Amino acid sequence: MKPNVFQETAAAVAKRFGVSVKALRVYEDAGLLKPARTVAGWRIYRQPEIERLSAILALKQIGLPLKRIGDLLRGSGDLAAALALQEAALEDARSEAEQALALVRQARARLNGKQSLSPDELGKLVRSTAMSEMKWSPKMEALAQKHYTPEQLQEIRARPFTAEDQARVGAAWTQVFADIDALGPDLDPASDKALDIARRAKALIDEFTQGDPSLMQAAARMNSEALADAELRPSMPMGGAHFGFITRAINELKLRDAGAI
Repeated sequence: MKPNVFQETAAAVAKRFGVSVKALRVYEDAGLLKPARTVAGWRIYRQPEIERLSAILALKQIGLPLKRIGDLLRGSGDLAAALALQEAALEDARSEAEQALALVRQARARLNGKQSLSPDELGKLVRSTAMSEMKWSPKMEALAQKHYTPEQLQEIRARPFTAEDQARVGAAWTQVFADIDALGPDLDPASDKALDIARRAKALIDEFTQGDPSLMQAAARMNSEALADAELRPSMPMGGAHFGFITRAINELKLRDAGAI
């Protein structure tokens, strides 16, 4: 049998796949990877671990938490199955993008023909083209590793967050952003409409943090840095104006609920 001579260090593998060494440790702690060790105790990754890491990252890109990934890969590390799932998700995304593109083209044609769009048509256009989910990438993964602790990331990714949960939360945030935009240019964070938006946004934030203020702080730092990055900004589900308004409105809501105003 021909020996498996391919092997790389954790640092080399992290660079090859665009992830951090900390991320590899998180996958190892979750039981998803089991790199070999040198005599000196250094981790080394051979072809089976490389293929398994490829499967993990393919499944992560379609939004699966680590626990679900472990269930899918337990005992096999089937890269082909992981890629089949990723292909199906990309096909769905392409179908949604094509539908959104068709709506945009129709809207542009109407406007070029000096026709206006009705409120219902505008609403449909916004809902169809809004990015309800942040597009993950190696650069976003690096930001996550920077701002969250490994324990926080492991806890978040181990949550039983289903596709239905993802769709529900994404739709709720999309509605929050649309309602902010509907307030017009003169946004008053203390208005009744703004406070209603703040209550819904706070409920979504509380669902994510589960009462842990350090998670909120980490998320805010990561979000701010991503919004400041010209490459990442277009893929973010909210803009800087949304983020700032929600922050101000939630502060007003806290004052209102505390009876201070």
